[in-house]
Amino acid sequence: MTTGTQATENGGYLPFRRVLPQLAFLSSLFLLNFLSRIIFSPLLPQIERELGFGHTVSGSFFLWISAGYFLSVLSSGFVSARITFKRTIVLSILAGGCALVILSHCQTMTGIRAALFGLGLASGLYLPAALATITRMVVPAYWGRGIAVHELAPNLGFIMAPLICGVMVQWSTWRHGIEVIGFGLIAMAVLYSLKGRGGRDRGTPPDLTVFRDFLAMPQFWLMILLFSLAICSTMGVYAMLPLQLVTGQGMDADSANRLLSLSRLGTIIMPIPAGWLGDRYGNRPVMVAVVLLAGLLTIPLGLLSGAPLLVAVFLQPLIAVCFFPSGFAVLSSLGGKKLGAAAVSLCIPLAFLLGGGVMPTLIGGIGDRFNLGIGFVAAGLAMAIAAALTAAILRLETRARATEHNPRS
Repeated sequence: MTTGTQATENGGYLPFRRVLPQLAFLSSLFLLNFLSRIIFSPLLPQIERELGFGHTVSGSFFLWISAGYFLSVLSSGFVSARITFKRTIVLSILAGGCALVILSHCQTMTGIRAALFGLGLASGLYLPAALATITRMVVPAYWGRGIAVHELAPNLGFIMAPLICGVMVQWSTWRHGIEVIGFGLIAMAVLYSLKGRGGRDRGTPPDLTVFRDFLAMPQFWLMILLFSLAICSTMGVYAMLPLQLVTGQGMDADSANRLLSLSRLGTIIMPIPAGWLGDRYGNRPVMVAVVLLAGLLTIPLGLLSGAPLLVAVFLQPLIAVCFFPSGFAVLSSLGGKKLGAAAVSLCIPLAFLLGGGVMPTLIGGIGDRFNLGIGFVAAGLAMAIAAALTAAILRLETRARATEHNPRS
């Protein structure tokens, strides 16, 4: 059995326990990176009241961030190829902190949108460089553990963001809170530039011809649709739920934020049984079933109140996060061993733009035209219908393959 120490002797890797502090360091950077993008969700009720705009503008906060993030992830390979992975991480965290500090002083929507777009541009550089750093730092036999430690950050971010916002509103203003987080990012960027290890290699620019081949695949576009709706069921719903609870259900902001935080506690462990289900019953059926159930559980968020609403608030994220283990497995299989990473690197930015940016804006637009509850119903119906259509398409493909192998049938 391979151990971290044996790998050090054979391949130049340090023992896993020796790199764990650096993994924790990267995870703390990822936590701040993620918080900088989702912190606006629980703050939107306060921001709406102060600046006096509608739900459409609130949802567009995430569209501007997602647009910058989309462009940044696609170009991250070009950046890391010139300045190394470590410097790319430092640039991402430093620029993200500066964007938040600038945003905290913006008084016009034009300035806020520009700062949000800049925040997305900065944030998108981080993840590809960080994952490359981890795979070069950790012995291959321990990559799963290393990435798992790193991936704790977004789950913790979903839980911490509403609690941090509660402190912001109680002790200061949302502007001062955003500014403090921005300076925290700047300080961590400086600290990582001085103390961070690894990531001294350079990246490889993406092969645009490979991207073109994927864009010509109908199955790839089907995966973009499913990932977009899955991201909507997690980040999109998370982005707009505080507004629904405050403006639609009459909750005070503190209660809505505490409920939002508590509802995400169980999501930390759900990917483990989700991965088992994918191995046991097949990744494609599990992937489609999760989108269907997540959609059906999103609909009650816009229709119910009282105790039934609380049940839906807790159940919906538990189901929604189960999509990603099976989804990534199916997406990676489209490109095989050689091009699986390219499939992920092209699909996820597109899906994040649609599910994490366009869908919250549409929910907000429906909220302004009718009410936010109808926006959640529409989003849930879109997920359920897309899942049903995908199931039908996959069944037809299965029958077609069976007919090819057995023409007499």
